[in-house]
Amino acid sequence: MGLEWGNVPSWVASVLTSFSIGLAAVSYTRANGDRRRALDEAERAQAARVSLWWVNPRKAHVRNSNDVAVTVEVSVAGRDTASDPLGLGPGETRVLQLPAGLAGKPVVLLVVDSYGRRWTRRPEGMLERVTSESSVPRSTPSSERPHWEAR
Repeated sequence: MGLEWGNVPSWVASVLTSFSIGLAAVSYTRANGDRRRALDEAERAQAARVSLWWVNPRKAHVRNSNDVAVTVEVSVAGRDTASDPLGLGPGETRVLQLPAGLAGKPVVLLVVDSYGRRWTRRPEGMLERVTSESSVPRSTPSSERPHWEAR
């Protein structure tokens, strides 16, 4: 008893069709992932252009390299106090002072972009979107919190 192979061209067409559908699915998934990454990068762009660098253990500069204004707060990592919010205009740099007791401590930047999205930049440089208010430090009156230098 022999096997019935049926119509060989139909088998070949079925295999090629299945391969084509699989290739189309992979291409669609890859293109969708590329689009998502591009949107994520565009969403993070404003917060990513806000930088902080230290001049000495108590003094840092905060710069907005955007062409739009953003709002910035600074808190000391692991503490529940933050500086007053400060609006930084396009290309503006301001000086941040830490009280003597906080000198050299790592700081966290809270950036609110022009769309109202909130971001934190951790001391190690990682930028994360803030999704809950509980993760945002509160400004409390205290001499032991970071403050902005007067112009």
